[in-house]
Parts: sequence; structure tokens; C-alpha cells
Amino acid sequence: MEVIFRTKLLKQCYETSSGAVKRWGPVVARKYIARVNELYALKDFEDASRVRSLRLHHLKGGRQGEWSITLTGRWRLIVTKGETEEQVTIVNVSNHYED
Repeated sequence: MEVIFRTKLLKQCYETSSGAVKRWGPVVARKYIARVNELYALKDFEDASRVRSLRLHHLKGGRQGEWSITLTGRWRLIVTKGETEEQVTIVNVSNHYED
């Protein structure tokens, strides 16, 4: 699947683990990079819904149109579907109760 990063910072954190560690700590950084790698390995967004370990689920309310992927604990990766089924956009990494 093609992965698009909403910000340069999100892309840098994926490409340079030290930036991710500095921003979120080692555990979340490691999971972030692993989850993005998993997304790259998938064929399309529908495949992501079949991978149980991602715990992909649709968000509601103010986050309508966004999806959540569990990282670790309360940390989650927020994504949106791309223009095609073969694209996903990384929107944010957030602590679920500190949004």
C-alpha cells in the first residue's frame, strides 16, 4: 500500500528512529515504525481491516472519516483512507485520552 504522511515531521519520525524516540519515547517510536512498515506491506485498506493486530476501527464524532490503529497502551495511530483503496494517509500519533 502507498503510505502518505500528512506532515514532514511524521515522515521524519518514520525515517529516523531517533526523532521518533525523542518525540514519543522508545516504546511508542518502535511501534509507530513497525505499524507503518505493516501498512506498506499490505495491498490495500481493506487488507488492513483483516489484520487483527492492527485493531483498526472507524472513529466517530469530531474524528469522523478517520481510523485508529493501536500502537501500545493508550497510544494510537490516526489514519485516513487515501484517494484510492491502495493509499493511506498517516494523520497523527496521539495518546487517546490527551487528544
